[in-house]
Amino acid sequence: MDIRLQLGLDFVGIATAVAGEAQKEIRWKYVAGNRNNRYQKIVLQVGKGIAGIVWRTARPIIAEDLKNDRLAPLQEYPIALTENLASIIAVPIMSDGSVIGVMLGGYRKVTQIKETTIDAFRITADKMQQSLQNIKE
Repeated sequence: MDIRLQLGLDFVGIATAVAGEAQKEIRWKYVAGNRNNRYQKIVLQVGKGIAGIVWRTARPIIAEDLKNDRLAPLQEYPIALTENLASIIAVPIMSDGSVIGVMLGGYRKVTQIKETTIDAFRITADKMQQSLQNIKE
């Protein structure tokens, strides 16, 4: 994922749904810049964690200082905790009006996120839509 290097991000991840028993489970499937493999154990429901919230609302989350900007305690964001992320951009990956994935970019230091970075990140997420659909088929 050279998007991480192009945008100067410390971490980039894509979460997708896994067919769960009663409801959708969301897992971080593809990551770059990870510090460890604990992300593989994170299982979220729609509406929980960064990916779950973006999935439910189909809207981006941008936080430049996660410790102080957040709406919930940091423990509610396991990917931010395990990867020690301070600033994040999380956007939905859409297909036919439905969320099929969530792309997260993060910085380990509090970072002012430029509008150009956000735009480039959204464009990349849109391009990921086709790749994700090809994998699922």
